[in-house]
Amino acid sequence: MESGVVEYRQMTLENRSLRSSFLFFITLALYGMLGLFLGACSSIKEVPEVTPTEEVTSTSIVESTPTLFSTYTPSPPRVILLISQETDMELLSSLEAMIDELATEAGYVLETRTTLSADEIDPSFRLVVGLPPDHGLEVLAESSKQVQFLGVGLPGLSPTSNLSVVGPMGFRPDQLGFLAGYIAAVITPDWRVGVIGRSDMSTGLAAMNGFMNGAGYFCGTCRPVYPPYIQYPIQVGLSQYEIESTWQSAVDILTQASVETVFVSSEIDNQQLLLALTESGMVLIGGNSPVDELQPNWVATLRPDPGRAVRDMWADLQKGQGGASVPVPILITDVNPDLLSPGKQRLVEAILLELMEGFIATGVDPLTGEIY
Repeated sequence: MESGVVEYRQMTLENRSLRSSFLFFITLALYGMLGLFLGACSSIKEVPEVTPTEEVTSTSIVESTPTLFSTYTPSPPRVILLISQETDMELLSSLEAMIDELATEAGYVLETRTTLSADEIDPSFRLVVGLPPDHGLEVLAESSKQVQFLGVGLPGLSPTSNLSVVGPMGFRPDQLGFLAGYIAAVITPDWRVGVIGRSDMSTGLAAMNGFMNGAGYFCGTCRPVYPPYIQYPIQVGLSQYEIESTWQSAVDILTQASVETVFVSSEIDNQQLLLALTESGMVLIGGNSPVDELQPNWVATLRPDPGRAVRDMWADLQKGQGGASVPVPILITDVNPDLLSPGKQRLVEAILLELMEGFIATGVDPLTGEIY
């Protein structure tokens, strides 16, 4: 019995010893893992907080970026006006001012030149306007399809997709003369009208012969009812020498013929001649605006108005739409309503419209000035 108790006690002690050993190893393992964890944490270094010494902005970044390439500034879009020493200065001044206004509104720069070659045309060119004489506008237009070209008063040009024309037959002194003759016949009793022009120039002949046909368009045979029985209209042609030295003879011819209304073409620029005509009691239609002394006897001024056609074309030219061809309009200015009443002026403007649209022909070759 005792031996059994002793054996039981020995077994119990052995079991306790085993449990103690197991717990010891478990505790040792736990302490080992804890040591490893603490060691790992101690190896992590704390990152110090960075305090910025200056504020960094997008502006400072941009300014500190080095420039690698030079800045390219493209040329502004340009309008070129081609002229020469032979270009009419009055025409030039009026057109230049008008084109400059249109160009400025569109953000273009107007540049006036006397020469232009195809090699000089660059991408900044938008429009080239050529005034008489011709600078080879057709050749330039053919070589620079990306640019619009406009010929003003240049006869012989044929419109293309990038070439437009104002006045395909040039300026038309025959039309100016025709309209002046019509006005003179409308306002003058008994058709006593006459014209003074340049006989040594084709343009002068065209203006005078146009006047003859314009007056006849209104009055037919133009035969007076009262003496002197002269065939009107009266035509007086002067050379440049005669305008300067023997102009009084022209005044005498018209005075003796009892002429009451005279058209003086734009080529006659002699103020003494004009004043002598008014002192003889005549009223005048002219191609140039009158001085103050002539105002009471001045009916109206007739002049080419290509600027109006250019202005009408401008929007299409900006869009790159060329190929138009229109006649040179005629402007009626300096109208004296006591001599050309509003009702008669409306009649004249109706005839002018038909003249511009080609329904009325002047009967004069604009190039030679001869009646056909």
